Amino acid sequence: MENNNKSPRRTWDLMIGIALVLFGSLRLYNRLQTEAEWNLRSIIIFLFIGYGGYLIYRYFKSSS
Repeated sequence: MENNNKSPRRTWDLMIGIALVLFGSLRLYNRLQTEAEWNLRSIIIFLFIGYGGYLIYRYFKSSS
């Protein structure tokens, strides 16, 4: 019963992780094309990309 409740949540975590990595990478790329320096906003975008990567990693680690 508990696995049935966690399956949709795990799927949403995977989709959110993929979206964070893709959109964050695109945003970071565009930001670094216009500005060559790393500032606080670039670091925050990088942290969102890292969190998305963590969600993807956690999905594949727990599916085994």
